[in-house]
Amino acid sequence: MQIGEGIRQTFDVIRANKMRSFLTMLGINFGVGSLIAISIVGLAFRTSVTEEMGKYGSQLIWVQPNHNVYVSGEKRTLLNSDDINFFNKFLPGLEYRSSILNLGTNVRYRDKTEHVQIYGVGPDYFNIFSVGIKEGRIFTDEDIKIHRRVCIVRPDIAERLFGIENPLLKKVTVFNKKYTVIGLTEKLERGFFNDGSDNSTVFVPIPFTAKRVWGTRSIKYWVYLMKFSTLENTDRAINRIDSYLTNKYGLLRHEKRFKIRKMDSYIQITDRVLNIISTLILVIAAISLVVGGLGIMNIMLVTVTERTREIGIRMAVGARSSDILTQFIIEAVTLCLLGGGVGILFGIGIAAIACAVLKWQFIVSFLYVLLALSISTVIGLIFGIYPAHKASKMMPIEALRVE
Repeated sequence: MQIGEGIRQTFDVIRANKMRSFLTMLGINFGVGSLIAISIVGLAFRTSVTEEMGKYGSQLIWVQPNHNVYVSGEKRTLLNSDDINFFNKFLPGLEYRSSILNLGTNVRYRDKTEHVQIYGVGPDYFNIFSVGIKEGRIFTDEDIKIHRRVCIVRPDIAERLFGIENPLLKKVTVFNKKYTVIGLTEKLERGFFNDGSDNSTVFVPIPFTAKRVWGTRSIKYWVYLMKFSTLENTDRAINRIDSYLTNKYGLLRHEKRFKIRKMDSYIQITDRVLNIISTLILVIAAISLVVGGLGIMNIMLVTVTERTREIGIRMAVGARSSDILTQFIIEAVTLCLLGGGVGILFGIGIAAIACAVLKWQFIVSFLYVLLALSISTVIGLIFGIYPAHKASKMMPIEALRVE
């Protein structure tokens, strides 16, 4: 039997049993659709994570207390100015550094008061996190040195406090003191990695938040960020910092008092989580495909029973067992390919919507489409062979007796 003739006869059968064929293909639709959707969304997610992490680079590290070694209420060991001086002096390739210390308080402008997060940061903070300045300027070392009361505001809080007024050089009250607004940032787009600030944050030089927390201008550091010029310098710095802090502060309950984090570690964690989620969804999709395949087998067995007399007539006029076998395999594979094709369109549509909502890059890989069609073909072959084999082994005389 020619394949083209087999396909033509298959479509005749599908047109004659439209509803049954549609219901038969549903399992394949959802299985293939799930495979395509999770593949596209997974690729988009990985691309977005890579781009987001790329903004900060693998040269970014931060040092913070190892909270796991402390019991509830126990005082943490924090970095001090001597530690920071050591980092600045003995870590080659150190380009940017900044601490972050935040707390909630009220900010007042004239008769308007807003509760916001105040972030105490250093000048390099805005370079580390690629914070765009829409108007004005960022902090300078001189601002920190002479304790100049200046602040930088995010756009949402600027709109709520100042309305249509230009916020630059306006005086706001923070910590019961007057601060001059010297900068307005660009609107923050949320990403996979950030420092926790939002579009209602107000930034001040870190000595002011330190004084608020500890009652002194002597700065303690909950977290200290450093960005280096090269990966080699980054790895060398991690080893040197670890050795320095361990020798100076010792261990607590046989563990180090500080953790040193690197951006790469978060990429690896994110990738592992995504792999687990993808595996779970792929298992569900595989179950759907198996169920769809069993549906194909069931319908093909029913079709063989319904067309027993037709099979007998074909054999009586010269059709061979291989022709009957080929015909029914073609029908099973065609049903699966049609279901797979619709599933591909369904999966692409779902992935496109998800990427649009999440603002991820939408990428359709030809490899995924080819894989989905291959799976559909294999499902058709696996679950179509038994019904086709049963049809091909019928005895013509027995088939002709069926009414």
